[in-house]
Amino acid sequence: MVSARAILVGLLAASTGCALHVPNSLLLDSVAEAVALPMFTWSANGTHTAKAYTTKQANVTSARGLKEDCENINLNRKLATDFRSDVLGDGVTGFFYKCEQISSTTNKYWFTISAGDEAQIDKLCGADTKYPIVYDSQHKTWFIDEPFDCTQRTSPSQPW
Repeated sequence: MVSARAILVGLLAASTGCALHVPNSLLLDSVAEAVALPMFTWSANGTHTAKAYTTKQANVTSARGLKEDCENINLNRKLATDFRSDVLGDGVTGFFYKCEQISSTTNKYWFTISAGDEAQIDKLCGADTKYPIVYDSQHKTWFIDEPFDCTQRTSPSQPW
């Protein structure tokens, strides 16, 4: 079974580039409890891209928003509870640990995302899933997420 602690160890390992084994961690237990991570989850990791705009009409790229978001992800990492609940439903936790601006209009992000419902991970990893434009108040930027390229998936029945 993949436990919440195992998922958090994986997230921490991905963000630091280190293999970790943490048999008893107050930090991981605290994070799992704070974000209400289910005891057993379905998860996926990989990359995805997003475009940033100055307005909801998505007609002018926000170079500043792209730059600031990448800097923030690379410096602080990002743990997002109820990630894209507008598309995936409630209870999806996203962890973004690396960002690279790959063009003047696009950022590439590395992620691990977990959910208590397999259908949410199926939808996240679906090539045809559409993500409406969303406002990021921290960077005063509108973002459009493009499809998520899930390179690895786990289920509660797979051993860690």
